[in-house]
Amino acid sequence: MPYIIVRGNLASYDNRYPWRVLVSGLKADDLEQLQRFNCGGYCDNCTIVYLVHPTVILSALEVLGYHVVASSSTAVKQDYNEYMWTMRKEFSEPDPNSKAKS
Repeated sequence: MPYIIVRGNLASYDNRYPWRVLVSGLKADDLEQLQRFNCGGYCDNCTIVYLVHPTVILSALEVLGYHVVASSSTAVKQDYNEYMWTMRKEFSEPDPNSKAKS
């Protein structure tokens, strides 16, 4: 069961880019599927950043099969409106007999 981390703010920081959501741990297939939701943003080797409200990304990830297993808020006073969600996705176990047959 792969886990991913989603962090985002629920209140806007400023008028130009009010929301920022960071998603870490996605596999290439899920990144490709998430691009269908047209959320914009940028990425590095580990994290992709979307400039939309967290509910947009959380909903998109749920469509892709991820479920929230834990959430928390940051303890830093100036970031009081940031939250973190841990999500996971269940995969079916490969059939061991299919490898033996091939």
